[in-house]
Amino acid sequence: MRSKTLELIALFGVTPVILLIVRSNGIRIAPLPLLWIASIVCVCLLKGRRSRERGSASTDVVGRGRSTRSNLFETMVAMIVCSGLLLVLYPLITTSPMFEFPRERPIVWMVVLCLYPLLSVIPQGIIFRRWFVSRYSDGLGTGWLMIIIGALCFGFSHVLFGNPVAPVITAIGGVLFLRTFLRSGSGWLADLEHAVLGNVAFTIGYGQWLYSGANG
Repeated sequence: MRSKTLELIALFGVTPVILLIVRSNGIRIAPLPLLWIASIVCVCLLKGRRSRERGSASTDVVGRGRSTRSNLFETMVAMIVCSGLLLVLYPLITTSPMFEFPRERPIVWMVVLCLYPLLSVIPQGIIFRRWFVSRYSDGLGTGWLMIIIGALCFGFSHVLFGNPVAPVITAIGGVLFLRTFLRSGSGWLADLEHAVLGNVAFTIGYGQWLYSGANG
């Protein structure tokens, strides 16, 4: 367990800091290619683990005992409530006008709405939900300890954006998304929640903190 703890700190604590230092020294970093490379590695590791465990007793550690309809309803309610909270929070942390992105750059906004789920949410779901739970559930369990640690790792990965808002707001989102994954056992449902709320955030104006190019 100690080796996995050190691994977790290295991957989700030290690595983002190194990338931030590199970026702050004027070296441009493209997050999406790094994200996809990491997600491909995680897929390979997941397949390797499943092949080793094939034929054993159930290896499913999440999402038992709840119907798809119940999970979907709870997720829909959470998305509506959190969208409202994003609207309320925005004017409390900035004087920038709401909905400036879709008003001033509608074509780019529509492209973001289409591509963000495919290019960003999917690899993040692989790394921070599917692989993270598979890798660390034996030590962290599948309850609130897993959710909090996973959400902190997810949020801290956004320090690369160079502002305090990105890590905080994504850590809060990480709690929601990882809880949905553990509750439902459905990666696609957690990804749907992530995609919808991410697009809501971009539409409102949070992209000024959540886009790597926003800070140079």
